Amino acid sequence: MTEKPEYIVVGKLGRYRGTSGQIYVHELTDNPERFAKDAAFWIETKSGWKQIEIVSPEVMSGKLVAKIKGVNTKEEVRRYTNLYLHIKDDELGELPDGSYYHFDLVGSRVVSPEGNEYGKVIEVEDFPANDVLLIENSAGEKFRLPAVAAYILEVKTEEKEIIIDPPEGIFDSPDEN
Repeated sequence: MTEKPEYIVVGKLGRYRGTSGQIYVHELTDNPERFAKDAAFWIETKSGWKQIEIVSPEVMSGKLVAKIKGVNTKEEVRRYTNLYLHIKDDELGELPDGSYYHFDLVGSRVVSPEGNEYGKVIEVEDFPANDVLLIENSAGEKFRLPAVAAYILEVKTEEKEIIIDPPEGIFDSPDEN
């Protein structure tokens, strides 16, 4: 069974803007509507999880800016810089067929249609064109595979297995980075 984290990152708070407690919000989600209106999010603090409310979101010069409810000065909002915004797992929506959350893929065995194992997915990297699976084999070598339909034949989230047909040569030389 796929283990879903209790809290899922959907954004990150940036630097403050102005003197009235506004802060830049970097969206880390495919669902930007989460930030289109006032909404509650969770942040992790030294004393545990704390719910905050992001209010008055607006786009300024192409960047999302908002206020944290109850935070009204530059000094107060500075404490939130670089904190991640989370939602609870039960707030995740259903994805269309063929779409997966990153946590569904991380830890999955990557195999050929014949069952030959290439390794395990250790990370899913976001790129503008498509996501990329970072795969580590049993020798500790890492390889990158574009997560596109041409190479991904089947994803079995319950079994934590991804069946692929990789392009020739992709598993011949490990990624040195």
